Amino acid sequence: MITGIISEYNIFHNGHKYQIDEVKKQSDYVVAVMSGSFVQRGDVAITDKWSRAKAALLCGADLVLELPACYALNAAKNFAEGGINTLNALGIIDSVAFGSECGDIDSLINAARIMENENTDISDSIQSFMSDGMSYPSALSKAYEDKIENGILKLPNNILAIEYIRALMRTNSSIRPLTIKRANTQHDDNEIHNDFTSASKIRAMIAAGEDISALIPYNLSDTCTSLPYCVSRLDSAIISKLRLSGAEKISSISEVTEGLENRIIQSATETDSFSALCERIKSKRYTMSKIRRIILAALLDFTKDIYNPMPEYIRVLGMNKNGMEILRKAKRHCSLPVITKAADFKEKSPQFELDIRATDIAALCSPDRQKRSGGLDFKTSPIILN
Repeated sequence: MITGIISEYNIFHNGHKYQIDEVKKQSDYVVAVMSGSFVQRGDVAITDKWSRAKAALLCGADLVLELPACYALNAAKNFAEGGINTLNALGIIDSVAFGSECGDIDSLINAARIMENENTDISDSIQSFMSDGMSYPSALSKAYEDKIENGILKLPNNILAIEYIRALMRTNSSIRPLTIKRANTQHDDNEIHNDFTSASKIRAMIAAGEDISALIPYNLSDTCTSLPYCVSRLDSAIISKLRLSGAEKISSISEVTEGLENRIIQSATETDSFSALCERIKSKRYTMSKIRRIILAALLDFTKDIYNPMPEYIRVLGMNKNGMEILRKAKRHCSLPVITKAADFKEKSPQFELDIRATDIAALCSPDRQKRSGGLDFKTSPIILN
């Protein structure tokens, strides 16, 4: 059996290893679909995508594919949709596994089914709550509080798990959903429990120069060329881009709605950094993650027309011997072109062009000046582990 995992591995830690180990108790192989240069919280990944793919391969993944930036830098629904459709397109995936706080697949499936049949009263309630200043996640949770049990929608991994299941339902996928209860720690937990903690805690420790060796199941020296990548190195580029963009251009950017472009442009004239800009723009209605994604999307020219529920290709970041066999099998069934060498992909693809821009811009965030050159997608081969 082949199981897919949709991931970010930002940074790969003991919890991720635990998930893969649990999956392999009931599956033969793991295919990870991983965010590339930027991540869903609206940030540059802590290091390059090949280093993170190698960490996953060292810790049990067999094949690592890139989740295109148009999904990675997007809301939960679109993030999930891109990941599931990537797995669907391979044509060989039997199940998809994901973490959740509740750990109960039946409850998650029931919640997904209720949300897929959302009536106008619920839709109107969500819009009403948002008009009162609630963020979308908060409005969603409140609108469904009498219909979906145990506060499932109040916890972020549950929400993403439900979106994966909904994407499976919408595509009539044969892939079976599996959930692994999060071990010892919760999303964005700031505590360490038996060498388990959140990726956000580990990233903070790295930034502070603290030792993280007990919290990751590999040696950093075996994977990372440089870290941490820091989005603040893009401050001038971001502010310059926004100051040179008009309202029409900003309104075309992914996730921009309801006149937010005017607030973005005005705020860009009053601040000089990415963090200060996002603080100025944020409100109760818009989560900080959404604002950060929008600003980075503007920098990357990620416009709304680039998004499509169906990926335009499959991009290979790394594999082991088992992964090579999985890839050979997938190529016989896959409905999309499979890219192992970027230079060989000649098709016109706005999604691929966005990924190239994302890699080039993310490279500028490296702490190592020697690693900031462009064109890495055309210079870097997939990771191969023997």
